[in-house]
Amino acid sequence: MQISFSTLRSNFNTSIGYGYAGQHIINSLRELGHQTPYQDPKAPVQLNFSQPDHFKLHRNQYQISYTPWESTKIPDRWLLKLNVCDEVWTTSDWCANVFESSGFKDVKVYPHGIEPAWTPLKRKESDVIKFLHIGEPAPRKGGQMVVDVFTSLFGNNPKYSLTIKGYKNNTTRIYNNYIDKNIIGLPDQKFNNIKVIIKDLSQEELIKLYHDHDVLVYPTFGEGFGFIPLQALATGMPTISTYDWAHYKKYLGPLKLKSNLKSTEWEYVHPGEVFEPNYQHLVELMKDVANNFNAYSGYYYAQSTKIHEEYNWLQLTNNAFDHIFKKFS
Repeated sequence: MQISFSTLRSNFNTSIGYGYAGQHIINSLRELGHQTPYQDPKAPVQLNFSQPDHFKLHRNQYQISYTPWESTKIPDRWLLKLNVCDEVWTTSDWCANVFESSGFKDVKVYPHGIEPAWTPLKRKESDVIKFLHIGEPAPRKGGQMVVDVFTSLFGNNPKYSLTIKGYKNNTTRIYNNYIDKNIIGLPDQKFNNIKVIIKDLSQEELIKLYHDHDVLVYPTFGEGFGFIPLQALATGMPTISTYDWAHYKKYLGPLKLKSNLKSTEWEYVHPGEVFEPNYQHLVELMKDVANNFNAYSGYYYAQSTKIHEEYNWLQLTNNAFDHIFKKFS
């Protein structure tokens, strides 16, 4: 059957989450034998994979809204278009609860998947424990907190390194936490064990970046789905992350980072409340994983095969669309 796929043209950029997920949704639907024309009003069904501000709805067409979200309140401006849709889908149980609290019933959860290319790797302790953070320049990803904790714990210690991977930009300030940060005009101190990457990477290069590092640190304030921790977990990487929002939180295991709901700092973009990562707990977890790396490495490697099985794109897509295939066949 034909399933029209609707999103912003800019969302076809696979360097961002929407584009990356969208491409795999399209690929898996095609692998299941279906056609996915772009915003085609003649198709019996349309999947609107974007924020509702950007929906392009057609009359006499079965409309599915498929939208992730990162805070506790759905923007009021979305409600009209969401109410027009025949079905409301989202990416996790937590997101479904947010939509349901806004009055939507029977919200369907269609989680994203992981590709086989994210191969598991058993990491062994070496001369340098390499931490990785991905998510700059989005402030809710917690990049500055990662830098603050890393510099306070490890300073310029050559036995530890941190890589910050940003998308075209980096906003973190890299300074010495032992000095008074209230001094006006204090210059940043250079840390020889912190590296910043902002250039675009191919998927092969990105996977290599994960494989080349030992621990992902991701104190995010909330995710619609959260590819970055799932990809790390799929490679068997010990992963420190907040978890209440995560569809896959059972796999975050002993490195789950505590957080508390707090009023948002980004009211227009993410209204309501977001999960504030617990700074002191992050200190404890980063210290603990550094001191007990082999034990954590074994734990996370052992579960990586199960993650690939549970988050298989083809199976997830078939499960999500099964009732649609039957309804319109």
